[in-house]
Amino acid sequence: MKKFKFLNTLLLLILSTFQLSGQNMLTIDEAMKIALQKNYDVRIAKNDTQISDIENGLLNSGYLPRVTANGGINYSDENQNVTFSDGNSTSVDNAVTESYNASITAEYTIFDGFERKLSNQKNTENLTLKKLQERQLIENTIITVYQEYYNIAYQKQVVDNLKLNIENSFDRLDRAKKKLKYGQGTKLDELNSQVDLNNDSISYASAKKDFNNSKRNFNLLLGRNVTNTFVIDTTVFFLKALVQKDILEQAQSNNIVSLLNKQNVLLSDLDIKVNTAKYLPKINGSAGYSWFESINPPTNFALQNESYGINLGLSLSWNIFDGGKSSTKIQTSKIAKENREIDLYRAQEELKLDVYNAFEDYTNKRFSLRAEKKNVFTNQVNFSRTKKQFSLGQVNTVEFRQAQINLLNALNNYAKAKYDLKISEISLLQLGGILLE
Repeated sequence: MKKFKFLNTLLLLILSTFQLSGQNMLTIDEAMKIALQKNYDVRIAKNDTQISDIENGLLNSGYLPRVTANGGINYSDENQNVTFSDGNSTSVDNAVTESYNASITAEYTIFDGFERKLSNQKNTENLTLKKLQERQLIENTIITVYQEYYNIAYQKQVVDNLKLNIENSFDRLDRAKKKLKYGQGTKLDELNSQVDLNNDSISYASAKKDFNNSKRNFNLLLGRNVTNTFVIDTTVFFLKALVQKDILEQAQSNNIVSLLNKQNVLLSDLDIKVNTAKYLPKINGSAGYSWFESINPPTNFALQNESYGINLGLSLSWNIFDGGKSSTKIQTSKIAKENREIDLYRAQEELKLDVYNAFEDYTNKRFSLRAEKKNVFTNQVNFSRTKKQFSLGQVNTVEFRQAQINLLNALNNYAKAKYDLKISEISLLQLGGILLE
């Protein structure tokens, strides 16, 4: 009897540990906000989009002139022997020569065969591609947050159900001890009850360990300290029943995978145009101002020389034949575009398949939830009656245990069906391209 009281106290302490661990409630909406602000992959994706935005700016457009400034000074101190053309000669020791120069030049590409214009269009479309990739990563993160959050909610309910199961096992063991005491039961019934209670306690401890591990993993997903404590909300709100036709229509125009494939086809088309533009001539203009001065020794005809003024230039270049490089790039770009068009067609067909399969899964899970809800009610009624009959000695411990296990399974199955349906619902919204709405 003392052992039983000690075990009873120990298990109650274990159960209370879970109850005392209550912290601030973390709702799914709050978790989503945290993830979109702090998730490591989301932050990197946003930075990548920012890089593409900078590359799409005026400073990288090629439409601004290139300005360079140069300056220099030269000094020499030499001993010179000079013979002139008339036969005279002279020599100068320490003949000093000094020269100074400075210039500023601006160069501008007047025409480059539209390569610059097409490259800017490509930068703009690359920015659009990065934004789509960022959206895709955000959508995937949202799906992952939903999955992990409701996995924790499910584990929370499993822990609660096991706690209830332990309470029923306690009650069963207590009754078995009392029956044995008054000669109405057997030692075997008491031992079986004790074994089942021990097994239930082990299952509870294991479930609680998994629950706590999942919470730490979830903190990492949210991009915050893994030791942060929080309480999960097990409530689930479902949307109005989704319609397959509506999801399919929205998917064809909004699905992120389809949009990414369309964008890749557009970029391939621009690659072809950029490579074709290399065949056209290029015209460059330049303007500058320069100054030069030199101070020379007596051996030089001019003791001092200074020049300054404006310099203008215009040049034309035409890549008539570059050994076939441009032609090769154009041919490979056309094949690359064809491959991306194939990818787009395949993605559109796969999208239809995914929507049909996902909607059937969604429909099945809606049915499963209704069925599991009925099972919970039925097993609760059955257990209540079995418990009453057990107290009257009308059913044995095996029948009581079976009713107890059936109730536990029904409660867990209902919780799983509830969260599975929500994930299925969210997945359909992602396929329809309306998850972020």
